[in-house]
Amino acid sequence: MSAHTADSGEHPVVVAIRTGTAPGSDHRDRLIAAMGELLAEQGYASVTVTDVVARARVSKRTFYQHFADREECLLATYRVVAEAPLHRIAEAAASTVGTGLPVREEIAGVTGAYLAAMAEHPLLTRAMLTEVGSAGPAGLAVRREVMRRFADGLVALAAAGGRELSAGVAQALVGGINELVLEAVESADVTAREMADAILALGDTVTELGTAVLDR
Repeated sequence: MSAHTADSGEHPVVVAIRTGTAPGSDHRDRLIAAMGELLAEQGYASVTVTDVVARARVSKRTFYQHFADREECLLATYRVVAEAPLHRIAEAAASTVGTGLPVREEIAGVTGAYLAAMAEHPLLTRAMLTEVGSAGPAGLAVRREVMRRFADGLVALAAAGGRELSAGVAQALVGGINELVLEAVESADVTAREMADAILALGDTVTELGTAVLDR
């Protein structure tokens, strides 16, 4: 199993995709990074196992040692890619939540970190938000699992700031933010730069939404 990078705490695949570098010698990491790159470039429907192993520079035998099929690889990629915004949220929270800042500034710091992570690789963000449903019930289950992790994180952040946030309200907040980001990236007629700008432009809206929920 891959360890997170010692210096940044980020998963090595996340670092590789973000920086455009190789994820190292771990075959599973290389396969996930390859799937992430291909999803961003061409979408899941046209990605084959042959494409993934060629990009990862491993054999098909190696692929099937780690994944039963390309769907399982897609779901593993979705879980790993979700680590990037989760990591950024935790970093931002550590420096803002519970420090005496006004609630709106705390929330702006956390939501700004989340949106920045999503905007770093907007084509991959679009792929992750739109393609996981291609895996049917398994994809929906993994999506729900990841969304729940975000919601649990919000509940913990609220508690750290001395505020109460129920799990249900946290899930509704996460779902609303997710839909805003999806709307910003789902068009096929815009460039990656335009997608990134659209994600970052959500800052005030997402901050207002979070403030309305938490500062009650």
